[in-house]
Amino acid sequence: MRRKIKKQGNILLCYDTYIKRYLLLKKQKDLKAILENRVKAFIIDYLIMAIIGFIIFSLTSDLFISMMIVYPITMNKDFLNGKSIGKRIFGIQVHNLTDQKADEWKSSLRNFLLIIPIDLIFTFVSPIQRIGDRIANTKIGIENQRNLKTIGSELNNYTVNKELVFGLIFGMANIYGLLWFYGFLFTNIMIQ
Repeated sequence: MRRKIKKQGNILLCYDTYIKRYLLLKKQKDLKAILENRVKAFIIDYLIMAIIGFIIFSLTSDLFISMMIVYPITMNKDFLNGKSIGKRIFGIQVHNLTDQKADEWKSSLRNFLLIIPIDLIFTFVSPIQRIGDRIANTKIGIENQRNLKTIGSELNNYTVNKELVFGLIFGMANIYGLLWFYGFLFTNIMIQ
């Protein structure tokens, strides 16, 4: 009788180990897919922002005005159901920590400019939660229900709320402060 229990235990242990390995491999594949899609979405989104910035600069010939328009848009690119155009194309979405879509304010806060260069490197270490996501208590998840085809209906059903307005104001204040800071730094370095 003891021998049968041991064998059953070994079979259960073996089955348990198999399940753990399977789940680990599945998680690694999911992380790889999220990382790949996140990088592709980043490239698409910032290419779009660069084109918008170039068009505005071509029309105004003023870099300050271009940045004051493009940067708040960049910070709030995920406002519509936690998905930018790039995220829609590649099937990922900004979630809060309970796996619901992140609100507009969190979507804005996670794109704070000072941390973006460091954030890019950190994304390769932690594809689901980069530094901006940790600050805003968000993460990236897979979501394929809302895509480019649903933008029109989503915009028709969208109502402007205080989180979006606050995100836009935060974006403008952020870029104004950064431009002032970089101008101050540049002026002091050039003088010395």
